[in-house]
Amino acid sequence: MHPRAGRYTASGLRTSLLSVPGTVGAEAVGLRPIGEVMGCVVSRHEDVTSGLRHGYATALDRLREEAVALGADGVLSIACTVTRASKAVHEFVVLGTAVRAVRGVRGVRPFTTGLSGPDVAKLVLAGWIPVTLAIGIASATAYDIAMTDRPGTEAPVPTSLVTRVRAGARAEFLESVRESGADGGLVSSTTLRAWALGHTGATAVASVFGTAVARFGEGPAPTAALPVLPLDGKPPRAGW
Repeated sequence: MHPRAGRYTASGLRTSLLSVPGTVGAEAVGLRPIGEVMGCVVSRHEDVTSGLRHGYATALDRLREEAVALGADGVLSIACTVTRASKAVHEFVVLGTAVRAVRGVRGVRPFTTGLSGPDVAKLVLAGWIPVTLAIGIASATAYDIAMTDRPGTEAPVPTSLVTRVRAGARAEFLESVRESGADGGLVSSTTLRAWALGHTGATAVASVFGTAVARFGEGPAPTAALPVLPLDGKPPRAGW
């Protein structure tokens, strides 16, 4: 048994990171919070992109291990944070709340999502189920000897750079959704970080975070809009 799961069992206590509305939303569709779970890793990578991919993947794998040890069917409201310890060393931490299905068919593997309890409830009522947290990351570097000579005007090279890395992160996110076997993806957030390299260069890193979702039945559309990226080429249903 996982050490943290063992401590839960010994104490009989259950912790949760869900808010009151989050807990009520999860319970409404038969998902009972059973414990807070975490995954973390401190890793050193010289390459930014591979370092981020490896760090997030390792931390998420460790979070799933804790969820499995608790007998969970899923993990909600996962938050991902990265703390820079030095130029090449970063700490990756993912935190979420494990839930167990109190009715219906239990999945073989716990699902993971950054969506809250109410959002997951809306998905389930609309005939969708979370599959896995999906992440897309891309980075690139560009140089332009005239970069500093155009004050007050658009710099084409940096503009192309950030456009390219955003597109790359989005493409990797969609590929992650496809590999999970899901039917579509919900984009929760995007990030972009860029910095100068001397006077003529720049590097940019973009990330896309979201949830791969699968269709399991028909249901009414949720009342709040969420950005769905369907993989079947069909337009999103009304209400999405």
